[in-house]
Amino acid sequence: MPMPVPETRSFTIDILTNHLLPNTPFLLARSSTSHWLARADWALPSSPPTAGPSRPNLAALRRYAHHVVPVADTRAREFSEFARAERPLGEVLDAWETGRGEGLYVKDWHLVAEIEQEGGCAGEVYEPPNCLRDDWLNPPFRVPPASTASAPTTPTTAPAQRASLADFRFTYLGPAGTFTPLHRDVYASYSWSANVVGRKVWWLFPPGDEPRDARGETVFDVRAAGGLGGGVNNDGCGGFKVLQEEGEVIFVPSGWYHQVVNVDFCSSINHNFFSSPTLPRIIASMSQSQLRVEQSIADVRALIVRRLGSGIDPDGVPAWEREWGQEVQDLLVRDAGWGWAGFWNTVERNIENPPAHGPPRAQRDAFIREAMDAYRSRRDYTVLFDVRAVVERVAGLLGSAE
Repeated sequence: MPMPVPETRSFTIDILTNHLLPNTPFLLARSSTSHWLARADWALPSSPPTAGPSRPNLAALRRYAHHVVPVADTRAREFSEFARAERPLGEVLDAWETGRGEGLYVKDWHLVAEIEQEGGCAGEVYEPPNCLRDDWLNPPFRVPPASTASAPTTPTTAPAQRASLADFRFTYLGPAGTFTPLHRDVYASYSWSANVVGRKVWWLFPPGDEPRDARGETVFDVRAAGGLGGGVNNDGCGGFKVLQEEGEVIFVPSGWYHQVVNVDFCSSINHNFFSSPTLPRIIASMSQSQLRVEQSIADVRALIVRRLGSGIDPDGVPAWEREWGQEVQDLLVRDAGWGWAGFWNTVERNIENPPAHGPPRAQRDAFIREAMDAYRSRRDYTVLFDVRAVVERVAGLLGSAE
């Protein structure tokens, strides 16, 4: 089956009912990025001009040469990923320009966050499509003042202060053949990816249909997995194989496994994000993550029980259970990036300062209430009193209908 291509870039009931709620992928046409400054700045015409996708304008990226970026060596596998190192972007550009950078792939570069730290804004590079701006995970999009709209911020020549790892706006750069192995995104989030220069091939699998090996582990590379190879097709496997053209934007649903291969030298801008329709899935994903953490440190629970015995806190919760609950949350934050407190604080912040684009408020509130009902049924709601306070503040923000 072909990848759906909605006719609008606006947040519409069609996008909500046909993709966000049923959790299915789609493509946006290259017109959705045609006005981006990066589309003009980061690209050189193909040679000859009719030969295909643009060539990368590596010289234009030199203004960011001082940024220290994560670099994967896609020739050196380490467990379920590639060997990684952090290097100044200028060194990587040198390697590509002199033919020594085969296999080097800049991944998860916090370009926009670093531009913002230097006094600029995201609008100097790109502009998220309206239908993907109901983003509860990243800072609001800002455009540059009209007087500087075509002039990117002049960067500092000193190494930039590292951007926050809580930022989920990423830039990827890599030559043909570099790739990201089969994986799914953090937090059960949605994601989108726009090709600024070049093309990619995507394999996408809905939850439960991802290819696994004889041990039940997800495969590293679908092209080398038995009969799947590069020919994972759209008919018998429940997944998609998609050629994403230059300028197109692909939406990856929550929990979908995907693998991506650069067909040409490719520059792309990606966001992980979530919004109210994703909340029930995130609750389920966090519950599974917490269960894994609890099982991994079951011996710690026994030690806490022996140390605190049968003591009861004033609110009736056993003292050992409260300490155990906080121990689990601390490890969950280190393992998964956040715990229940971070999740509910994010929900509260987005109710108080909602994105400009999104579903009708009544529908948004219904998703939030569904998530609250799921959390209130968990023992954590009773044990983690600080998180319970945030949940009740969220309930108050939703109004008297709660």
